[in-house]
Amino acid sequence: MIFKTQKNYRIGKCRTLARQYFSSFKKRKKKLAPDTIKEFETNFKSLDEALLRDDVEESNVLLRKIELLSDQHLQKNLFDYGFELLLALAFALIIATIVRQMWFELYEIPTGSMRPTFEEQDRLTVSKTSFGINVPFTTSHFYFDPDLVQRGGVIIFSGENIDLPDTDTKYFWLFPAKKRYIKRLIGKPGDSLYFYGGKIYGVDKAGNAIADFEHAPWSEKLEHIPFLTFDGKAEGVDRNQIIFKQMNLPLARIINDSYKGPVEQLKIDGKWKAADSEKMTYADFFGLRNFAMARLLTLKQAKELGYPEESLKDGVLYLELAHHPGLTQPPANLDPQSLRNGYIVGTEKSLIPLGKKEIDALMKNMYTARFVVRNNHATRYSADSAHFSSWSPDFKGVPDGTYEFYYGKGKKVGWGGILYDLPTDQPLYNDSPENIQRLYNYGIDFLTAKLPGVNNKNNFPHRYAYFREGDLYLMGVPVIRKGDPLLVNFEKEEEAKAGKDVSYKPFKDYGPPVDESGHLNRDFIRTYGVTIPDGKYLVLGDNHAMSADSRVFGFVPEGNLEGTPCFILWPPGERMGPPLQKAYPLLTIPRLLIWGIAGAVFLILYLLYRRRAKRSFYKD
Repeated sequence: MIFKTQKNYRIGKCRTLARQYFSSFKKRKKKLAPDTIKEFETNFKSLDEALLRDDVEESNVLLRKIELLSDQHLQKNLFDYGFELLLALAFALIIATIVRQMWFELYEIPTGSMRPTFEEQDRLTVSKTSFGINVPFTTSHFYFDPDLVQRGGVIIFSGENIDLPDTDTKYFWLFPAKKRYIKRLIGKPGDSLYFYGGKIYGVDKAGNAIADFEHAPWSEKLEHIPFLTFDGKAEGVDRNQIIFKQMNLPLARIINDSYKGPVEQLKIDGKWKAADSEKMTYADFFGLRNFAMARLLTLKQAKELGYPEESLKDGVLYLELAHHPGLTQPPANLDPQSLRNGYIVGTEKSLIPLGKKEIDALMKNMYTARFVVRNNHATRYSADSAHFSSWSPDFKGVPDGTYEFYYGKGKKVGWGGILYDLPTDQPLYNDSPENIQRLYNYGIDFLTAKLPGVNNKNNFPHRYAYFREGDLYLMGVPVIRKGDPLLVNFEKEEEAKAGKDVSYKPFKDYGPPVDESGHLNRDFIRTYGVTIPDGKYLVLGDNHAMSADSRVFGFVPEGNLEGTPCFILWPPGERMGPPLQKAYPLLTIPRLLIWGIAGAVFLILYLLYRRRAKRSFYKD
């Protein structure tokens, strides 16, 4: 006799197969002939006795006989296979949903909003038990401990009830759900935060100084900017008033008065007040006055933009700074084109001529978005596919491929996001002023709409400048140091401009929010900083230039918090392992509960399996 298989199974596998065949036999027994039924029952009874004796050899012989009989008489039809498949899928779906929603999950990073901590195509594990126990498919928790939420920790949260477009997705390609996002948690309910020098200063709800940001390893190379654009969200451009929001909070508005013309009002203590009656300005909120948007100009571009000849001396390139956003002073850009393009808030403009030393410093510290070059044009990397258009800038001479810069190091991106060092003769490393300007101005957005000129006076790239302790920072590094003649001359020119025009606000170092004794000025931070409402959290992307975060959509409701990343699995390299963040406690109530429940379930299933294995399947 030739049997279906000559493979010998272990005793446990024999027991499992025996129960499966016996179950199939019982379902189809009524359709079998009496002699066939008797032959099945004889073999099942003998197999049951062999299994109870743990006789592996005899069990395999009898199991092969039953396999052959089953192939001849117990063939499943298409309906049987479909039904079993649906049951298996439903069971797997339920288990996977519970595990992914309440225990742990694997993620792939789609965008560069958290660079350099997480980069596009990173794979990581996420714990769902760091500070609570989630209710699946909802923005609520069975249990939540707000004390476990860490400032400086990275969090995963749902897009439910958040002011962002395109938050809908499908869970397992079947069930309607909301996309999840990854950001760094910066502020907790009741915190007041103020931005200066790329850093964050704050006091908590009780008025205590927040020390989580001081000398923290996760924050050493990160910059924190309180806005994405000076306009923020401009609402009502087609009506008689335009409201400007930062952190999704209304801060200022322009009312078009038929007699007075544009009138500026600020929202202070929940009420709209005339700007000229208050000491505050739009630029004072959150520390906006401490930052400028920046771009590099050639001599020709600087002349086209109307800068006087006396300010255009000895420059290889010129750093243009837009600062002190205002609605009536500086006047807003209310022409139809500005309203249409969304560059409405007025800004002061300043210019610094840069020499070779400064532009070399920019190249040595260059960072960009991840970008794709194809046929001498470049566009920002996208997880689905590269989107080239008429706005894609020229990158002539650069071989096709995917690239990025960080900390001045150029990388080529290979399969799976693996990074390779660029050779020093690669055209992207060209230290000419033209290439440095190209990388700086296009390096985040990769849009020719950012090209400086008479038709583009206000559309700056997402590059920022600020002072810290007297040094002028660009791309997170002090490019011009305090006391440098170039910076001293710039500061004198800014003061001279303010002396000639009392309405002009110079770009200078206004200093951190501390009092004369050097202690944190709590009243100043409460007045001018952003205060986070109860039950809400402020989150920021590590890559401030490319992150839609609380600066755009506002605060994250407590119920949306779902978990935290634990381990970067891919790609291999120095970032593999635990991510750089404020560490979450290992032993927490939600973690112990979920792991305890999972352990209890596995133990019960194992004991039931062991108990069942020792029992007769034939007599059950």
